[in-house]
Amino acid sequence: MSLPPVLAPGAIICGGLTYAMIGVNSLAGIVIITLLYGFFSGVFIALPPVCFVRLTEDKRKVGTRMGMGFAILGFGVLAGGPGGGAILGAHHGVQNWTQLWVYGGTMAVGSGVLLMSLRMWLTKGKLWVKI
Repeated sequence: MSLPPVLAPGAIICGGLTYAMIGVNSLAGIVIITLLYGFFSGVFIALPPVCFVRLTEDKRKVGTRMGMGFAILGFGVLAGGPGGGAILGAHHGVQNWTQLWVYGGTMAVGSGVLLMSLRMWLTKGKLWVKI
């Protein structure tokens, strides 16, 4: 059974939506991007546990693997908040939202590219296979 890649496209789409925030200047645009982002970012909540279970051969170690995986993911969350706040900053009362959107979009697209590269490496260049 062949399965489509889901995490990498979700990350790339979320990055594109983050870049799109640069051009938004109305409430309707914010609402639309928020709804789309909420839909596509769901893969980051739902799929990591599934990936941990699928990639663990010895099912007795699933809890340990999940704990270790989420601990590593926590470093990204830890760096993202303060890093974003430092980029946003307040230079003479002006906050730099454009650079913040570029930072967030670049990190999301970069993670999507890394995920797709990892998938291609694991499947030896085949995109639609079960891992």
